[in-house]
Amino acid sequence: MQWIKRITLFFLLSYVLLCGLLYFFQERFIFHPRALPADYAFEVGEEMTISTADGVPLNVLAFRQPEAKGAILFLHGNRGSNRRSLRQTEGLVGADYDLYLYDYRGYGKSGGSIVSEEQLFADAQTVYDSLRQYYAEENIILVGYSLGTGMASYLAANNHPQHLILAAPYASITAMKNLWLWMVPDFILKYPLNTRENVARANCPVTVLHGRRDELIPYAMAEEIREAAPDRVELIPLPESGHRGVILDPLFTETVLKAIR
Repeated sequence: MQWIKRITLFFLLSYVLLCGLLYFFQERFIFHPRALPADYAFEVGEEMTISTADGVPLNVLAFRQPEAKGAILFLHGNRGSNRRSLRQTEGLVGADYDLYLYDYRGYGKSGGSIVSEEQLFADAQTVYDSLRQYYAEENIILVGYSLGTGMASYLAANNHPQHLILAAPYASITAMKNLWLWMVPDFILKYPLNTRENVARANCPVTVLHGRRDELIPYAMAEEIREAAPDRVELIPLPESGHRGVILDPLFTETVLKAIR
């Protein structure tokens, strides 16, 4: 019976260690920023700096034009920086709406580091509030991709934008965790990022684009998001697209431009 106790103790200690690692190092699992040198210069657009409530500078790349009818705020995925966002949104440059790309803390030329969900949401709200100084809310379109869908949907639930567009969204980070680590308790997560719940409370129409071949976030999560508010959510399946392919699919650009018209 001694060997049974030893095996039980081994698995118990391994479980506790796993939970501890996930709690203390979850930022490393969720966020994969790519920093850019302070002197890095984008060859296009106009760089802006927006300061957070605690004084951290967030780098914003803006594409503005005379007599723009509104603004598009793009919230990117968990990898890269505005340099990658620029490639993903190049089809939106020169549209009737100004385009704003912003880097989260620690990404690109933004300062600081991400430490909580509350901080992520507060930073997104700060950027949104800066746009409201120049654009009416009914002329602001929110576009989120992958990780950014959690923050974009939060803004839609707590403000009154014109439209919310989600590309490759997750129902929640909690649901993503449960795909592989169902044995780990939910309270371990500091970043539940409940997109489904936010969409249910959103104050605008919502369009969801999701690849049928998404190898990271199951297509079923997009269907779950649609069911959160079926009267306001349009789900557009992309039969041939995987996770990264969604944001590069021509239908993504077409959908955003359609929302402008």
